[in-house]
Amino acid sequence: MPHRPLPIPLAASLLLAFCLAGCGEERVVYDRLDASAWGAGCSDPGIPDGGLGYVTNSLMNSVAVLDLGAGTVRATHPVGVGPLAENGPHHLAVDLARSVLYSPLSFPAAAIPAGPHAEHGSSDTPGIFVKRSLCDFRLLGQVDVDPNPGDMALSADGRTAYVSHFDLRRAQSNVGDPERQRSNLIVIDTATMTRTATIPVCVAAHGMVVSPDGRTVFMACYGDDALGVVSLDGPRPTVRLVYLGGSPPRNTTSPSYGPYSLALSPDGASVWLGCAVANVLIAYDVASGALDESRLTRRLPGKAWFPGFSPDGSTMVVPTQGRDSVTRLSTGPGMALRDQRYFTPEECTLPHQVAYGPDGLYYLVCEGRHTSDPARSQPGSILALHPDDLRTVRSFPVGVFPDAIVFAGGGAR
Repeated sequence: MPHRPLPIPLAASLLLAFCLAGCGEERVVYDRLDASAWGAGCSDPGIPDGGLGYVTNSLMNSVAVLDLGAGTVRATHPVGVGPLAENGPHHLAVDLARSVLYSPLSFPAAAIPAGPHAEHGSSDTPGIFVKRSLCDFRLLGQVDVDPNPGDMALSADGRTAYVSHFDLRRAQSNVGDPERQRSNLIVIDTATMTRTATIPVCVAAHGMVVSPDGRTVFMACYGDDALGVVSLDGPRPTVRLVYLGGSPPRNTTSPSYGPYSLALSPDGASVWLGCAVANVLIAYDVASGALDESRLTRRLPGKAWFPGFSPDGSTMVVPTQGRDSVTRLSTGPGMALRDQRYFTPEECTLPHQVAYGPDGLYYLVCEGRHTSDPARSQPGSILALHPDDLRTVRSFPVGVFPDAIVFAGGGAR
């Protein structure tokens, strides 16, 4: 499901109900395994020495599996659970110890405005969080989440999953009622695939990361122009909002910064917020619990999306949209510009995420062109970029609207 932020408000006609699996407040947990069509399954996903990359194809209801060493697409597996609807797999996580993959699925609104990313945030159909085998992609479990699931994170031990919700519809439908505008952080026990907590955090949260010790979840709060800091210590979670402008915004449906993407430095000391409205990137210092204005940049040529880091964390590679490019910056005070590369539409359309691969290359997710007219849409691609000069080493053709990449094997972090 596409997910560039829309300016909220959305037209009311675009928010008509579209319920395929049941609407309303009732939550359903699906505990029936769907392995019959896949056979007995297996215990070894067969990861080669060079490692694998897993890519969500949001508009194809599938995950592409890349053989990084061979430079090929090994397979493309369906991951949807609603055969008559767009299922929109978003971000994903892999637990190699248990040979499983997790991903939230987001269903579309009944009517969709034209333009890239326009769907995301406007649905009123509950999303679904799925667990699948890495061996044969059979369904191992699923559980309902709120409408418009966005990002997800997995605890270090793999026992807990966290799902954010980029719920613009909730924000627009409850103007004047801040409590009801807030989207939820949903916590899931991955062994039983049941929801263990629903935590109201902020308006239209998207990007999220979990601290290395598992005690804190950080969330990019688009409508609140803030970083959400959710403490999991104690008998009940607590939420603190760190406002980019120093105070709450006057209008949560028209943010000034629009924090959307989030990334955690390799040492866990800094959380980086990419702002889709203000085109800035800023660091939050975990130790001090405050934003670090010495690490704020306005050098970016477009909207900042999900960056990737060098192994030592001294530099980051940031994808931008508006003028499609990647920019390498130092992560220290001043954020020195190291190098920059601009793309032609033939090379990469809509750079969305950069991730450092197990083979020492940076992997860039290029969304491609996705419009309401299928004849004008183009599949996306994954570019493997050399760490020295960001030149393309190889390219992987994938499906329609690739959204995120994660790795398994080959020394993947």
